[in-house]
Amino acid sequence: MDDAINLPVDQVKNELSLLLTVKDNDVIKYLNQFEDPLRADKALEALKVGVIAILSASPTLDTKIVEDKFNIIEKKLEDYTDEFKNNLKEDLKKYFEKEKGDVPTALNALLGEKGSLSLELSKYFNIENGKVNQLLKQELGPASNFAKSIDPLNKESVISKIEDKVKDELTKMSEELKSQFSLDKNDSSISKVRKMFEDKVEEIKKGNNNFFSEIRMHFGMKEIQAEEAEKGTQKGRDFESALYERVASLGLQLADSTENVTGSIGNIQRSKIGDYVITLGDTSGAPGKRIVIEVKNAQNYSLRKAIEELKEAKDNRSADCGIFVFAKGCEPVEMGDFRIDGDDYYCTVDEAMLEQACPVVFLEAAYKISRVNIIAHLRKNESGEINLVAVKGNIKKMLDQVSLMSDLLTKAKTIQASGEKIEEAAKSIKEELESVINSTLALFK
Repeated sequence: MDDAINLPVDQVKNELSLLLTVKDNDVIKYLNQFEDPLRADKALEALKVGVIAILSASPTLDTKIVEDKFNIIEKKLEDYTDEFKNNLKEDLKKYFEKEKGDVPTALNALLGEKGSLSLELSKYFNIENGKVNQLLKQELGPASNFAKSIDPLNKESVISKIEDKVKDELTKMSEELKSQFSLDKNDSSISKVRKMFEDKVEEIKKGNNNFFSEIRMHFGMKEIQAEEAEKGTQKGRDFESALYERVASLGLQLADSTENVTGSIGNIQRSKIGDYVITLGDTSGAPGKRIVIEVKNAQNYSLRKAIEELKEAKDNRSADCGIFVFAKGCEPVEMGDFRIDGDDYYCTVDEAMLEQACPVVFLEAAYKISRVNIIAHLRKNESGEINLVAVKGNIKKMLDQVSLMSDLLTKAKTIQASGEKIEEAAKSIKEELESVINSTLALFK
């Protein structure tokens, strides 16, 4: 096989002529597929591929061939890019060049001053001679039948007819209203309203007479009670002495012993603080335990000072629990009628209710709840078997009942007409309080 290897012009150094005899079966089989002169070209191509393969397999690969090939490709890509840019620029210029381009020309033909769309819009909507404007002038203009029908100066217009109709109706309504507000006619509305008011006033008068009769009767009974109180021994006693009588009565009911120690010195040198001492009885579940009561009937007494004074009273009288009693109206504003602080209690007693032998519900509640609390702590310390959760739950119920009593007594002072119902409700709450106390004491048996 004799053929020359064709290389690029810049790479041709010389020529080499070969006369080859091919004996390799694979090569012969491949080349036999082609006829001359194609066979010579295919042989040269196979030789090139073999040379490249040999060079690629060699450790000293000459990269010059690859580099040259890529340089040729890169140059052609740059040429193609420049050609594309120029062609694109020319095409865009053709379509979008100002005034001369296809797109501006087409838009101007459609939307320009003399464009087809502008002419069509002007045909229908021109302010001077557009079809729509002509139609409006014809149907709604000053010379139209519609304008004439609503012209108030035209006696045949709709507005004139409406005005006449409204005048007639207003005249009729005015006459009717005058008749309804006439006091000379018994069947007029104003006469009926006057009659209704007169009936209501008469009804209110009767109700007021009955109400004030009840008030006079009520205050009359209060005066009688006050007179009886003046005749008795309560008149000359002060608040503290009168209150001790109630404490002694409660202690007698609960089989506890009570003592009025007002003015006597206690455990602390020269200290007379602590007015009453309650000693729990033998059947109480905590015999010998003591409750001290401090009483104050003085204004401007702070809660903080009361807490400190009650703590000193407990030390001075060897008490396990303390109760601080304010005369109603003298208590600190932040206290209310009943307050609990740890194992101590703060409450109010109304002097008027005390003098009239009414229940002193807050003092009674403080006494009985503190008594239950002392017994519960003693049993817990002794046996460790008391269900303090149940006890605390019951004490919470007691405090809720005390809160209800406070609300009811407040309402009783401002709503005299509901006094009996409130007294009944207070009695029911007191009975519920007694029931909870008894059920709590049953836990200690």
